[in-house]
Amino acid sequence: MTEFEQAELLKMCNYQPWEDDSPSSEDREPRTRNVTNTVATGWHPWETRIAMLEARIARIEVRLDGLETRMFYQQKALRIISLLFLVTLAYAIWK
Repeated sequence: MTEFEQAELLKMCNYQPWEDDSPSSEDREPRTRNVTNTVATGWHPWETRIAMLEARIARIEVRLDGLETRMFYQQKALRIISLLFLVTLAYAIWK
């Protein structure tokens, strides 16, 4: 893999959808850009697109794992708070 290909792959991995000016810009890339990329990298446009989608899927999976972990801890905290509320309520009724 050449240095240029590595730079392109790194750029695709760091792609953030909100960096685009318009939401559909990645679907309507200029044809000359695809031809240039094909000549420079040896990749076809669909291979580039697949690599970009794989990178996006990997980032989404990492975010999802983080959200699942955070939700697990929030569920534990909610159970503890609910238990403390019930204990406090029982104590208030008993007094």
